Amino acid sequence: MSQLKMYFLPGTPIKEYPLPEGYSFSGFDPAKDIQAWAECIQPGLCDGLTAEAAYKQEIINFKDIVPEQDIHFLDYNGQHVGTVTTFVFSESGFGDMHMVGIRKDFRGKGLAKYLSYIALKSLEPRNVTISLTTGEGRVAAVKSYLSAGFLPVEYAEGMVDRWEKVLATYDIDHIQMLNEDGTPYRIIYKKAD
Repeated sequence: MSQLKMYFLPGTPIKEYPLPEGYSFSGFDPAKDIQAWAECIQPGLCDGLTAEAAYKQEIINFKDIVPEQDIHFLDYNGQHVGTVTTFVFSESGFGDMHMVGIRKDFRGKGLAKYLSYIALKSLEPRNVTISLTTGEGRVAAVKSYLSAGFLPVEYAEGMVDRWEKVLATYDIDHIQMLNEDGTPYRIIYKKAD
């Protein structure tokens, strides 16, 4: 089954979230941060892979990612507790929000919005449409993306129905859905029970 796809359009206001006490953002150092990065994305995104294998598959294999520039951490008292990778695909010109994860012991604290914030701020100067894909089972992530201003994309059969169910889950009455090229598709409404 296809993942849900969402876009954040250029010019959409970025919601500011002041970091709680003890939290900060930092960059990535491939010489020392691969294990910490893997702890943020597992379990869930690269289950069954070693830290090095996950890093190679999800970062190194993308020719447009510059790890030292594109991987961001959310830290708590100096420890990496969340990560997001942001880059621009050279072929399509779309920005991408990739490998968003919170370390298992920090999940459920509402921290995903800070990862969305740093991702959007890092790509804002490039004035690109930012895309991401996720599964509707990642409830907290989907809620965070919708709250940040991402819009659903119609790109595969059954997307409208799936998104209507997502809207019902969050009691969101309606939202603009986009075509894959970023143009408006139609307003969709939460699915009635």
